[in-house]
Amino acid sequence: MLGLDYSWLADPAYQRWLLIGVVNTLKLAALSSSAAILIGMLGALGLTLRIFWLDALIELFVEVFRNTPPLLQMLFAYFTLSTLGLKVTDPSTGLSVPLLSAFACAAISLSLFGGALAIETFRSGIETMPRSIIDAARSLGYGRWARFWRIEAPIATRICLPGLTNILTNLFKTTSQASVITVPELMYYAGQIYNDTFRTLEVMILVLLIYVTLVSVLTFAMARLEAFMAFPGYGRGH
Repeated sequence: MLGLDYSWLADPAYQRWLLIGVVNTLKLAALSSSAAILIGMLGALGLTLRIFWLDALIELFVEVFRNTPPLLQMLFAYFTLSTLGLKVTDPSTGLSVPLLSAFACAAISLSLFGGALAIETFRSGIETMPRSIIDAARSLGYGRWARFWRIEAPIATRICLPGLTNILTNLFKTTSQASVITVPELMYYAGQIYNDTFRTLEVMILVLLIYVTLVSVLTFAMARLEAFMAFPGYGRGH
């Protein structure tokens, strides 16, 4: 009825572009998600130390990166860092090039954006933890660091898994914005293909299906992990 034509999919060049795009999208999502979780845990740990200047610094970080669009953060990292002198000389061409590649800028900006959201999520998990658990750990002689990494972080992670799932799925979808700074991910190659073939509708339908599939796999895996790690007395652990 729509007269869809997918004959261009038989072209090996377009197949290779789509494969590279999916791989780069997965790499970008995996890197930024891992870094965001680490930033979230470190930020939450910093907030539990109750140090005034550290609290203020973490709060400033959260406000800046949570309240600004991730696309703006990517553009800022990609175009501003090189203008600040962060450049190197390419030995093959002798030309001055930015110190950080477009992929690195996208990964860093997405990590910081996701990390700001993860800090709030981990903090909420720690604050909802029963006080008796903290008191019991303290009475057993756990120091501050041991108490956080061996008691608070594992339990808070279980409590926060639904919130973390939302953050990770949002980060995955936000990787599509990296095409703006020429990161060769899925949306970047989708644009190249429909500019070549003029089959915009067909390309967009295919890309939509790929994103739905990939994000569905992620949410399914997180749901299974949430069920496996359910904390007795909370959510699915009832």
